[in-house]
Amino acid sequence: NYVKFLRYLSLLAAVRVCPAFSLTGDVPAHVVTGIAAAPLSSPPVRILSTDDASYVVVDKPPSVACHRSDYIGRGTLDRPEPVPVLQRVRDAVGRRVNLVHRLDRGASGCLIFALANKEGDDATARLAVALADERSVKTYVALVRGGTALRGEELRDRGWFTIDRPIKNQHGEERDAATRFRFVAGIDDGKTRASIVLCRPRTGRWHQIRKHLNGLSHPILGDSTHGNSATNREWRARGMPGQRLCLHLARIQLPATDVTPGGLDVRCELPEDICSIIRDNLPEVFEDAKGVLAEEGILVGNV
Repeated sequence: NYVKFLRYLSLLAAVRVCPAFSLTGDVPAHVVTGIAAAPLSSPPVRILSTDDASYVVVDKPPSVACHRSDYIGRGTLDRPEPVPVLQRVRDAVGRRVNLVHRLDRGASGCLIFALANKEGDDATARLAVALADERSVKTYVALVRGGTALRGEELRDRGWFTIDRPIKNQHGEERDAATRFRFVAGIDDGKTRASIVLCRPRTGRWHQIRKHLNGLSHPILGDSTHGNSATNREWRARGMPGQRLCLHLARIQLPATDVTPGGLDVRCELPEDICSIIRDNLPEVFEDAKGVLAEEGILVGNV
């Protein structure tokens, strides 16, 4: 305890002597409270689309929470929790914003926020209704364990297919859940077992895609809750970041509404960490997948 106390004092001194000192390595810090440093400003956020009146769509980075919560916590003195995306967007646009949907902390991709106007009204409810419309489509890219076969069946031959199976929420309550999947390409050569899968949830249940893929014996790489620990350790050794869930919301399409008169079609290319995993470990799989990914409007980034 005495050693920890001395370490704490040395960190405090560093903050006082050098205001730009960062406890996270990249975020300036100026105050040390009970367990974490408070940032001077939010890290930048990349805006994918906005009408400057009702909505803004941003590129959520991996390993960053959508918003603060008791479940996420505030990190520790050594490893403070990164600034949540909601705060980053609020600071970037200079006004109050509300989440329209969420992504898991380890996931990445398109994230929609509603903008509040000066009268305090906002488009949150209307955007949520548009997102729930059966014409709306969210297309995720997942890297999963296993080849494209399941119990002797080649899943690529199915094209798009639906898993309609109830799942329990975080309170143990069972809810109907349906997800469409398309197995694009994969490998299972005795050394490497992985596939690229496209996912389109038709309902918005807790960990829905993750649970349905695990039910297909193809858990998402990096899924510490519903995945496989040995598989995750293997892929971390292959270059997968520690808190990464290999799930990326690559495209989101909303129908024409009063909030989105022309509809909405926003794409977010695969981020560098997933591109690196594919380049270093799955080059042949990507070659097989390129045609389907282009057909589905997926931007592949720097693979």
